[in-house]
Amino acid sequence: MGKDRLLPILAVLILITASTASLYVHALKTTTETLTINGQDYTIDQLFSLVKPRSLNGSEFTGISLDGILLKTGVSNPEQHQYTLRGSDGYEKTVTWDNMKSGLLTKNRESIFSDLPKAFRVKDIVTIEVK
Repeated sequence: MGKDRLLPILAVLILITASTASLYVHALKTTTETLTINGQDYTIDQLFSLVKPRSLNGSEFTGISLDGILLKTGVSNPEQHQYTLRGSDGYEKTVTWDNMKSGLLTKNRESIFSDLPKAFRVKDIVTIEVK
């Protein structure tokens, strides 16, 4: 087989692999209107009615404090736990109570932390698990 035949076959294989990966990510993505915190379901509007919105210092981001959410939803002894924020695409990050005190949840259900790198921004959060 010459290069003339091998290159198109290789290109088609790459396209098929990329398409399959894209379909897999879409299949994993869950769609929900609620956010589950410590086993209880809340809408984003319910959470924003429980906690007063604020902005991070020196930032354009506005939302509700993650620590405030946990306190208002009845998490006991919050400083003794770790928290896993999980997005609808399966991406997740685990943080401490100190991190939660410097974090926001935006209306778009994204986590923003003033003390952590951008890698800790979980988008379209569906679950905050208390560990």
